[in-house]
Amino acid sequence: MSESENVWESDEELWDFIGENKRLVGLQISNGQGLDILNALRDIYLTIDDDPKSAMKMLSLLATVIYASSIGEGQQFTDEIQVAAAMEQFDSSMKDIFNEESK
Repeated sequence: MSESENVWESDEELWDFIGENKRLVGLQISNGQGLDILNALRDIYLTIDDDPKSAMKMLSLLATVIYASSIGEGQQFTDEIQVAAAMEQFDSSMKDIFNEESK
């Protein structure tokens, strides 16, 4: 870091610092649920080069979570995300099983 505590030598230095220091800035999503906003942004930053479409989806999801929390729908929305993630993981696992069986 440079002489000023608010200036970073590079983007990577900033994102590395955020990655090493979890929960610097939290956003309350609902009662008992919070979002580590800086690490959510870091995840998007790290995904941009490798998979721009996924980074765009992540950014849209983050914006939706922030909006949902602002209107008191954070819990419902995060519940839906968890169900969708579980379904996606199930689908992926099933594809892996079927691919193994066909070999």
